[in-house]
Amino acid sequence: MLKKIFSRLKKKSEESKISEIKEEIVDVSEELAIDKEDVSEIEVEKKETNITEIVDNSEKIINSAPEAEAEAEAEAEAEAEAEAEAEAEAEAEAEIEFDENDKLYIIDAKIIRAKKIKAIDVYTNEEQVFDTHKQCSKALKVPIEYIAENLRHGHTDYLGEAIKYLSKELKLSELNNDYINNNKSPLEIYNELNNKIFTLNISESKRDDILSNNKIDPIKMHYKFESLDEEYEKYYRKYKYIIKRGGKKKIELLNSKGEVIEVFKSLDECSKYLNKSKSQITNMLKYKDNKVGRYEIRYSLRNI
Repeated sequence: MLKKIFSRLKKKSEESKISEIKEEIVDVSEELAIDKEDVSEIEVEKKETNITEIVDNSEKIINSAPEAEAEAEAEAEAEAEAEAEAEAEAEAEAEIEFDENDKLYIIDAKIIRAKKIKAIDVYTNEEQVFDTHKQCSKALKVPIEYIAENLRHGHTDYLGEAIKYLSKELKLSELNNDYINNNKSPLEIYNELNNKIFTLNISESKRDDILSNNKIDPIKMHYKFESLDEEYEKYYRKYKYIIKRGGKKKIELLNSKGEVIEVFKSLDECSKYLNKSKSQITNMLKYKDNKVGRYEIRYSLRNI
């Protein structure tokens, strides 16, 4: 696409040059006609020589224009062909069904993106759609952690409050730190903390205080959720094998018109150019948070 634009610009530039040369020939010819009566033969000859040189140059430009245009068009066609092949390959790969690991990865990515979501009342089946998880949490007055718990694990008991309380009282903060993204499920963490009430070396009065506090109980919720973030699913289908593989990854920088203006051969090269850390660029691409000011970055489907 970019090469075609350059080709058109080049062609217009050459046409503009030819037009300017023709105007110059006319101007010099008129000047020569006016001055012929008043100037010496030497000056006339000089002007005639200038006209000859201008005409010769214009002929060279005119003759080379078709060749330059043909070359630019050939390059543009080759680039378009390569892009089409890469797109076709990506589409063919996208036809492969997602396995369980893919599904879990997509759910986690959607939770991190926290985009469009549907809330369903478990008693009335009433449905509400929200643009973001934050908007949903505020409108329904449900903890945003519960939305993540329900999307990933499906249960309608909110365990986050109990986990926070128990881990604080038992001084086991490591079980509370980012419990949503822990390798263990919230239910596993909750059960482990409950067992610790009886196995840790704490006073009987402390144990009684914990057991009598209603904060140790899960909170019953009456909403379940369904992510409507189809944008990410399409994105993952297209770039799955680039996202999940290691090694160098080619990155493209696009302007506001969607035209490629820069190509980076690695994440390091891209991060240095954009003055961002490598992990920032990795996460931006992984979760389709592609905007960089007025520009956008994306994985390149071409081979390095």
